[in-house]
Order: sequence, then C-alpha cells, then structure tokens
Amino acid sequence: MNRVNLKGVLSLIFILIVGFLGTRCATPKEGVKTYPKDYVHPLTEINLEKVFAENRGLRVLEENATKVNDFYRGGVQEKEEGEILLKEGKWEEARKHLEKSNRFLRVVVKYIPEDEAHRDIYEGQTVIFLPNLLMADNDLKLVTVYKNMKNENKAAEVKAEGQYYLAESLKSVKTEWASQIKKGFE
Repeated sequence: MNRVNLKGVLSLIFILIVGFLGTRCATPKEGVKTYPKDYVHPLTEINLEKVFAENRGLRVLEENATKVNDFYRGGVQEKEEGEILLKEGKWEEARKHLEKSNRFLRVVVKYIPEDEAHRDIYEGQTVIFLPNLLMADNDLKLVTVYKNMKNENKAAEVKAEGQYYLAESLKSVKTEWASQIKKGFE
C-alpha cells in the first residue's frame, strides 16, 4: 500500500512541476515592447549609428561565424567599415566591404527573413535587427559606388536588389530610415 501511495505522490509532484514550468513558458516576457502594425519607428529610436554601436566589439570573420547572430554582427561591422571608406572616397575598398556585408546578411535572412525593431538575442538583451534594411542601405550606397566607377549596369542591378530588400524590410517593420532609403532609390 505504501508503494502505491509513494508512486501516486511522485506522479502528482511530477505533474505539478511540469504544469508550473509550462505556465512559466507561456507568460509574456517583461519589458518586451509591442507596437501597432502601422507604427513608424523614428530615426531617434532606430538609426545606423545605434546599429553600429550595438555591434562593435570583437571582430567577426567569415570563417569564424557559426551562428545567425555572428553573421548579423559581421554584416554590421563590414558595413561600418564600408561607410568609413565611402566618406574617404575610397570607392573600390568601400565596395568590397559593402558587398561582404551583404554576403553576411544574406545568410541571416536565409534563417530569419523578417526584420525586427527589437530582437531579443540573449535573456533580456535586445538589438535593432534589420538585415533586409541594412542590405537595402548597402545597395543604395553601392549604386553611388558603381556610378563613380562608371559601371551603370552594375548600378542598375544593385538598385533593383536594394529595392527588393527594402520591400522585404517594410513587410515586417516600418522606420523613418526606410523612408529615407526609399527616397534615395527614386
């Protein structure tokens, strides 16, 4: 009789533990913001400098990237380097970094195709996660690079690609930054 009672008590404890853990997983996280569908994130909230700041640190090399977060960080780091070179008028070097940034980011959208204003990457740590928008911005910059290098065909090709990634970004999140990129493509 004791054996039956012990078995019943252990079963009850097991059910309570599983039930407790199940309800904990189903509760919404604290601090996660929700936005109306038509909300446009202002430049003060989401901008390129903030994206760069969130992804500075240990340099990600293509051969060392193993996780989606690594590829995202590597893409942002390459973009930042390309932007610096663009300001210096070093077209060929800037092109290489912007194209490398797009290679990193294409891996990201293969696994996580939607942009997010704030993506939880660690417990409670969020980042601005806009791989499609970053590629669209890269392509907008590459249009300028290719025009300066007198390669109109390649400029037209990256413009079409950039408009595609801009449209993909706008499907999931709207930002003033995206509106600026859209105007740049016009």
